[in-house]
Amino acid sequence: MSRSLLYQLHGNQIRPDVKVNPAQFEEVFRSKYGKVRIYKIVGVSEESKQWVADPANALCDAPGSWYCPRQYPPGLSAIIGRKKDFAQLEDFNRGEADEEYQRQYFETLQNPRRAAKEAMAHETQQKKEVPKAETPEEQKKRVDEIYNNWADTQETTLMWRLIANNEVDKLKKLLIEQPTLAFVRSKDGRGPMWWAFETKNQEITTLLMQKGVPHTDRDASSLAPVDLLKGEAK
Repeated sequence: MSRSLLYQLHGNQIRPDVKVNPAQFEEVFRSKYGKVRIYKIVGVSEESKQWVADPANALCDAPGSWYCPRQYPPGLSAIIGRKKDFAQLEDFNRGEADEEYQRQYFETLQNPRRAAKEAMAHETQQKKEVPKAETPEEQKKRVDEIYNNWADTQETTLMWRLIANNEVDKLKKLLIEQPTLAFVRSKDGRGPMWWAFETKNQEITTLLMQKGVPHTDRDASSLAPVDLLKGEAK
């Protein structure tokens, strides 16, 4: 999945290991929590744009019709020529039939028990190939790396907004899906625990403590979360 374009565009700069080429894609819109993202394709030639915009290159179903789908510009002809249109593989009358699929298809019809047994064996093998869960030591190391990496990121912004807006339910759901977000820290060394104390939010403070987030560490100004509660921060 990580190799798909959709995965790359949706996770761009949200997931730490995902970043698309800014010379090819420019983000022009993102919803509040990054669930909807719209990109502009960068570097499209003006010649191609003009060719597509020309009504003479449209494929109208009849003269003067409103239904006039556009064509890809000639510059993509070499790529488009290698495409294979979708078709139901059960359609054995089509020109380029998938012979191997047909063979398996008919074998399944003739011997469904054998097919079911092979499917179960395949599922068992896939379960064996599931990545091994992290050990407690590995989890601690990963959390320490996140906690000690101070940077202003989309993750820190998201956590700050949830805490500042007292969106407890959304925060709980997010930490179930991504528990390490409780340990992110911004460039000034502050993180969710500081913001929870700053907003005097006991529920979120308790939630973070249950997740194991320290509450006595200090930020870049040597202030601990409790100092913000006391109003000692300048």
